[in-house]
Amino acid sequence: MSATSIEQEKSWPMHFPTLSLDGVLAWIKRKEVIIGFVIGALMLFLYSEVAVLLSKAWIDPDSHYQHGPAIPFAVAYILWTRREKIEKTPIKPVWWMLPIFIGIGVIDVFLSLAHFIDNAHVNIFYVAFLVLICMVYGFRRFWAMSPALLYVTMGLPLWHRFIDDNTNQLQIWSTSGAYQLLELAGFEPLRTAPTVVHLNNFELNIAEACSGMKLTLALIATTLFIMLVARLRWWANLILLVLTLPLAVAMNSLRIALIGIFGDSFGHDAGFWFHDYGSYGTLILAFWLLYIAAKKLGWNV
Repeated sequence: MSATSIEQEKSWPMHFPTLSLDGVLAWIKRKEVIIGFVIGALMLFLYSEVAVLLSKAWIDPDSHYQHGPAIPFAVAYILWTRREKIEKTPIKPVWWMLPIFIGIGVIDVFLSLAHFIDNAHVNIFYVAFLVLICMVYGFRRFWAMSPALLYVTMGLPLWHRFIDDNTNQLQIWSTSGAYQLLELAGFEPLRTAPTVVHLNNFELNIAEACSGMKLTLALIATTLFIMLVARLRWWANLILLVLTLPLAVAMNSLRIALIGIFGDSFGHDAGFWFHDYGSYGTLILAFWLLYIAAKKLGWNV
């Protein structure tokens, strides 16, 4: 037996499925895929508390992570677009990392018994996830998949410090933008506080939930996704990054201004209706503008 054959026996040639029903079914039946599903189920069992935390973060209307359910699909697409590079790297499990994975689980159990903060469980879960992937796939394939693995963080509630440090500033910027738009629209707004604007028949009190942080995090996640799949030049990626925050503030300012216009023109119920439902229009507009910018910068989709 040649050295090449021996080397191939020591590694698992894991390939992506072909885009057909038969191709996907054949892929699911592969030994290494079945092992992956079993390991994933084990992770969900061991870190069931984190799964509950994630479901709450993704579903809670007041959460900043409502874009979370889209992240697994985005991660799968990132892996798919990089499949040629990933498939060139063999799977060589690193089983000596198993004690590290078990040790991380033990630490999480102790933190659970001590009723430690939820954020620590999420951090530990993510580290365990990375260790598990590295252990099962090996260092070379782990490195090939690392962009998608790092992107997983966009769906995890790990951004509390960023949210706490920037929410108030976003509130003020959004209030200022809405104030300017209301003036341009011919209304006569009166700003009595950094985040309070009075109109003739309606009052805008821009609370933390209306700061635009949800939109900002969602746009950051979208921008990073585009950067990973579009393969733009470095300067195009830089332009997208620079545009993300101003776009989020501008769209949130527009949303707040429209709430004020509806409320002042058609009554309080109309204003609150636009707050609850009409705002989806500005959300869609924000993502559409980001998409157009990416297209102009060279994204061929």
